[in-house]
Amino acid sequence: MQRLTGWIVRVVAVVMAGFHIYTAYAGTFYPYVQRGLPLLFSLILTFLTVSAWKTEGDKHQPTLLDWLLVVLTVPAVGYVVFNVDHLMNRWPLTPTFAPTTLEIGLGVLTMVLLLEATRRLMGSVLVVVVALAILYALFGEYVPFAELRHRGFTVQHVTDYLYLTDQGVWGTSLDIAVTFIVLFIIFSAFAERAGAAEFFIQFANALTGHTRGGPAKVAIISSAMVGSVTGSTVANVYTTGQFTIPLMKRTGYPPAMAGAVEALASNGGQIMPPVLGSTAFLVAADSGVSYTTVVLACILPALIYYGGLLWYMHLEAINRDLHGIPIEEKPSVVAVLKQGAHLMAPIVVLFGGLIWGLSPTRAALYSIGATVVVSWFRKATRLGPKEIIEAMELGAKGGALMVVICAVLGYVIGTFTLTGLGLNITSAIISVSQGLFLLTLFLVFAACFILGMGMNAVAAYILASAIGVPALAMFKVDPLVANIFVFYASILSHITPPVCLAVFAGAQIAGANMWETAWYAVRMGTVAYVLPFLVVFLPSLLLIGSAIDILIETITAIIGLGLIITAVQGWAGYRLNWPERLWFVVTGGCFVSPDLMVTGIGAASGAALGAVVFMRARRKVPAKAA
Repeated sequence: MQRLTGWIVRVVAVVMAGFHIYTAYAGTFYPYVQRGLPLLFSLILTFLTVSAWKTEGDKHQPTLLDWLLVVLTVPAVGYVVFNVDHLMNRWPLTPTFAPTTLEIGLGVLTMVLLLEATRRLMGSVLVVVVALAILYALFGEYVPFAELRHRGFTVQHVTDYLYLTDQGVWGTSLDIAVTFIVLFIIFSAFAERAGAAEFFIQFANALTGHTRGGPAKVAIISSAMVGSVTGSTVANVYTTGQFTIPLMKRTGYPPAMAGAVEALASNGGQIMPPVLGSTAFLVAADSGVSYTTVVLACILPALIYYGGLLWYMHLEAINRDLHGIPIEEKPSVVAVLKQGAHLMAPIVVLFGGLIWGLSPTRAALYSIGATVVVSWFRKATRLGPKEIIEAMELGAKGGALMVVICAVLGYVIGTFTLTGLGLNITSAIISVSQGLFLLTLFLVFAACFILGMGMNAVAAYILASAIGVPALAMFKVDPLVANIFVFYASILSHITPPVCLAVFAGAQIAGANMWETAWYAVRMGTVAYVLPFLVVFLPSLLLIGSAIDILIETITAIIGLGLIITAVQGWAGYRLNWPERLWFVVTGGCFVSPDLMVTGIGAASGAALGAVVFMRARRKVPAKAA
């Protein structure tokens, strides 16, 4: 039975991956087919590969309940797939086309199946959020707060809107998942199967492993490169952290700090082009711009994020007198490039295709093909028929998570539009902030952070954008800027207590206290917390504006953030005292200001600060430890 189950899972996964590859080449089907079939495959894969309850061991043996859920999935999702004409020609929410008893039953069944699949994949947090949204749609007329109350909807109305139209389960988020996201996850699986992750780690080690604090820099650079392809924070921690965290500990980093560095570096993969944690496609759709525009816009913020983290760890290494790995243990850059440089070609193909003007799906398709072809250049990376099937299976299983999440979040988005909840919350935020832009920005930031807790990047962004973007739009914030602000803010919960999944993963590998690791992550993640606000006040960092504005504001932002990071870390050739730290922060804040006069004041303050620091460091007068 075990072998039969394994065979069924592989066939379903390969068929799902093949479906996405085929539609990337030949074009998509009608919406309900294009979105329904991948959801059908994803639910089957989830029920057959993920246990209903946590069990010992890695292998899940499907139970009778699992097989029953698989059987029920076929009519629940299949009804939509095989009734395209009926669904596309009906008028929703009208008595003439009112849902039948069968359709209501299948709609409820689909909801139950999706909630169960979500619980298995993501835990109970997202299930509770979705359940509350559905309950609100049904009973919102009884809410005691007038601002949140609606006229009320019956089970028939809710089922009609959320199951039988393309505004609920089959809405935009699922469309983006099955059209773009899954294909890029398949590309990531092919790259991983060819050994790209291992090459990135070795390449980073060859570049910086021997430098002062080298192992931390290896973690940062390798996680950036791996994250640019995989776009998964926790997976990135486990992929690169298994190598980098022990190396950091061996060269003198405290275990908690080692775990925090890897968590921060891996979370940066969410904002690192080209994949952006698979959220780039959602940002593009919500902003009304192309995917390529989003990718290009996020290059500078990603580089600033990783540059800030490198600068912090460089100061930390000097302060702690930490050195890199022995030079004789460092792999040769030339040798590493000889072994795996060809694996960078698919990423070049992807970027080149996007810049050339190819659609994201076609660029991803060519990148998958390029991965297979270049893998043949060396025996160690060669993808034969067996490896290709394994890559397709791996990609489909990873894609199933995204498909299920985007589908179940359709209930939340559909509820927002059906009941007008999104507009009501936006009005409430504006009311509380009294129309003050900065206060509104902080309220949206807080809401995005809270909604992102326990979620992956895609789920966090979808929930947060439904509330945050309309609120910022009231102040005429550019749609791309607003969406990226929400995106950057929503993923901070991965590195911030109390629900910081990336930090907990890093702490587990490091054998460190989770809360100590979380404190290190918050302290070292200065840029991560500043970056959302920075892109709002300096949109030139997103390549919006003239070339001279982009150049000047990028330079001043880098200087300002460098000063702020130095203040947080506390080392500038000697240990800074608290007044000096405050001076650094104020000066850095002036540099990142969009006002040229304030920036000029910062420059003058920076010159004076530099003179003071230079004289104190030269005299080697120790400051009082902070």
